[in-house]
Amino acid sequence: MKNKIWMLCCLFNVVALAQTNEVQMNLDQNGFSEIYPNEPSICISKTNPSVLVGGANIAYQYLSTDNGNTWKTSVQKSSFGIWGDPVLHSDIDGNIYYVHLSRTSGKTKDYGFIDRIVIQTSTDDGQYFSDGSFTGLNEPKMQDKPWISTDDYSSSYKGNAYLTWTEFDKINSKKKKHQSRIQFSSSNDIGKTWTQAITISDSVGDCVDDDNTLEGATTAVGVNGEIYCAWAGHHKIYFDKSLDGGKTWGTDKVVFNQQSGWAMDIPHKYRSNGMPFLMVDNSPGKFTGRLYMVWGDDKLGDADVFMSYSDDAGTTWQTPKRVHSDVPNNGKSQYLPNVAIDQTSGHLIITYYDRRWSKHNVFSDVYASLSTDGGESFNEFRLNNLISGHVGSDRFSGDYIDVDFHAGKISAIWASYDGYAKIYNRTVMEQELEQLFPIHQVGQFTSYVSYDGKKPTIYAVTTRPTNAEIIYYKKRWFSKSVKEKSRESVYMRHRPGLQGTTELSIQATQKRRFTIIFTPEETEMYPNESHEIKID
Repeated sequence: MKNKIWMLCCLFNVVALAQTNEVQMNLDQNGFSEIYPNEPSICISKTNPSVLVGGANIAYQYLSTDNGNTWKTSVQKSSFGIWGDPVLHSDIDGNIYYVHLSRTSGKTKDYGFIDRIVIQTSTDDGQYFSDGSFTGLNEPKMQDKPWISTDDYSSSYKGNAYLTWTEFDKINSKKKKHQSRIQFSSSNDIGKTWTQAITISDSVGDCVDDDNTLEGATTAVGVNGEIYCAWAGHHKIYFDKSLDGGKTWGTDKVVFNQQSGWAMDIPHKYRSNGMPFLMVDNSPGKFTGRLYMVWGDDKLGDADVFMSYSDDAGTTWQTPKRVHSDVPNNGKSQYLPNVAIDQTSGHLIITYYDRRWSKHNVFSDVYASLSTDGGESFNEFRLNNLISGHVGSDRFSGDYIDVDFHAGKISAIWASYDGYAKIYNRTVMEQELEQLFPIHQVGQFTSYVSYDGKKPTIYAVTTRPTNAEIIYYKKRWFSKSVKEKSRESVYMRHRPGLQGTTELSIQATQKRRFTIIFTPEETEMYPNESHEIKID
């Protein structure tokens, strides 16, 4: 019987290994900290779609010229300094923008060095980026969390680039006199120069960098040049628009309430957010002009990803719908959504972290929800074959992931963790989504220790049968020696081919001085694959 099981496992191993996994973009961990890189962004060159350009905190740049099969990693440099929040964007002419925060020399106190938004551009598919230009300098205020879009279609403003971001009087300040607001600036020369920043939000937020702060401003540009903008704050999602290239704006409109606020609490995660993203359909398809908004909220009992659309330029919006099909309020989190539209077809793709297969709502997969009918229905696909590592609630893991969609090609980027931070990419053609392998790669194992309770809880997730042995130790007062106190054995029964993974939660009986050793049941299949966790 054991031989039959072994042969079955081997068969699933062969099948799983035949399926192409997501590609790790930062293969060499030298120079990478435990925490960074994270907050990845990506774009597909709109004139050379085999070229993909990505970025991640704090100053990493990734370049692929072969559809994401291989990647070159470099460190972006600018005389204005770089302090993360990278955003990558390609306009229709293939000009690529790398937008980020500044790190101005000589300014260090209380994040005073993020005093402007810096924009670096490339006109050669990401091979070379300019030193950069900037906008938003308004000392001593601080400029944070930018996003960029371009006008690719209108007769009046084609080629314009638009930036939105948050201005803080003093970031992280709890004083009432310190406020936050949404800023806007534009460029008509591929980012060489920018207009004087203007405030487009009618209300203000605080500077705590939390739910009552105005943050997460993103824009989308319609086929006639109309600029749409959405942001979050005060447990609301705001919307505004400009019809004259950003010179003037209307009155802010609250389009949706956000029960969780944008600073969402995700279990076992340092922080997350449900900030809104906008996209407008400029394709020649059936839903041309439809404006989409995607965001996160927990109004149904746990974190979900919602979408709504407007067919009248944001005047009215359809009732929001969840973009995933797991049972509402099942205790499983979907979070950090982002969205892209293929402007050649009008098809919509939404990516997000998803814990539907995690028994204890701990480990996250990466899902993509595709709509080909204007957001009326979605098909969901898991993008990762590898078990996503877990950073935990004590380490920063980033505020967003990203996706781009062009000419049938989908390129998604996300962060993971396994001893050090990792960035992954999956680039597929739309028709290939149905061919993604339905199970995680067999033979994996990952663990995570939570210190949220009085005693540690060890979470383990596996795609192989695994044995666990817990050894507790004791130490007498004034003694250097540690003696074994007790042992426990646990078996993780994972059936090869199981959709999802098998997960175990072990509540330690003491705060420290114990070891857990996880070993594959069949060591011939997984040699030298034991994992040891020491809590000393």
